[in-house]
Amino acid sequence: MERALFISVKPEFVEKIFNGSKTIELRKSAPNIKKEDVIIIYSTSPIMSVIGTCRVKEIIMQKPAKLWNEYSNKCGIDRKRYFEYYEGKDIAVGIVLKDVKKFNKQIPLSKLRSKFTNFHPPQTFRYFDEKNYNRLIQI
Repeated sequence: MERALFISVKPEFVEKIFNGSKTIELRKSAPNIKKEDVIIIYSTSPIMSVIGTCRVKEIIMQKPAKLWNEYSNKCGIDRKRYFEYYEGKDIAVGIVLKDVKKFNKQIPLSKLRSKFTNFHPPQTFRYFDEKNYNRLIQI
């Protein structure tokens, strides 16, 4: 592994990822990732913790309507919010998830900040190199 993708996800969708009802993570822009890359899942407020990891199975880039028509049952979101999210966008990015693993113990933001100087959760995503990923999973 060269690096991992660290994503911020609303608690509602984190729950759906880990219960298996959401297998595609939606993004407005494509992160620089490829198949098999690791994704670190951070749950935003009020949880504010890393919950677990998964891997990239596939990356889908299509017009929003086409992605919805083909994959809506895997996105964990209703039609209205989906199209509001992609309003004005020509391309929808879907990251197909696999090997979803929930940590036995969440890693709260306070621990992340004690381990990583000046750490701030990303608005959308950021990258962790292999060294920092290894430090993270040892917390």
